[in-house]
Amino acid sequence: MAKRKKRITVSISSARGRLFELADLVRQGGDDTVVVFEQRGTAEGVALVRESRLQYLEARVQELEKSPGKPFKVRGSLKLAVSADEFEQMLRQIRHEWNTTSTIDK
Repeated sequence: MAKRKKRITVSISSARGRLFELADLVRQGGDDTVVVFEQRGTAEGVALVRESRLQYLEARVQELEKSPGKPFKVRGSLKLAVSADEFEQMLRQIRHEWNTTSTIDK
């Protein structure tokens, strides 16, 4: 059976008096335990998570933001009915037409 994520939403005013209780809940819960503080008039809440979870998430984001060393190229999966030069010329023509006829941002 899969473990359920534990996510609790609390208004920031009521969380003020329960801060130690909520901190213990996060500390004793699994890495997926989150307490979200909401404040009236704000669009986004603020989350209380374990430090180890925050470090994991920051490392994952950093990993995802790394740019790849070389661009990815697919080999052997595309067969053209025309030569590579003809294909490039057609692409240039399509791009030119797209740029001259597009009404986006004009």
